[in-house]
Amino acid sequence: MNGQPSRRDDRSVPIEVTLAGDDDERPSVVDGSRLDVAVDGRLYPTAELHDGGYLAWWFTAGDTPAPDADVTTEWVAAPTRFLAAATLRELWEDPAAFDRLVESSRS
Repeated sequence: MNGQPSRRDDRSVPIEVTLAGDDDERPSVVDGSRLDVAVDGRLYPTAELHDGGYLAWWFTAGDTPAPDADVTTEWVAAPTRFLAAATLRELWEDPAAFDRLVESSRS
């Protein structure tokens, strides 16, 4: 190895964190695709998006409204269910990380 990154290392994985207001459009998921994913001993709701990605949203599995319900306003979209749920878990555990992401996207 010469210490230079390979072309494979240059690839990135898209993860989208969304915070919506009352009038913003809600994500559209495939009917019947909800599956609760375990991350670090907790279950997080996920569903398949129509574009083939996956969505996790800000509720624990026991009291989860639909991802397009009016009370649902925060989502993580990622290429896999686990990545969406794990990102959600990380942001849930460290809410300041969400603020840092928002601030860096404004710069």
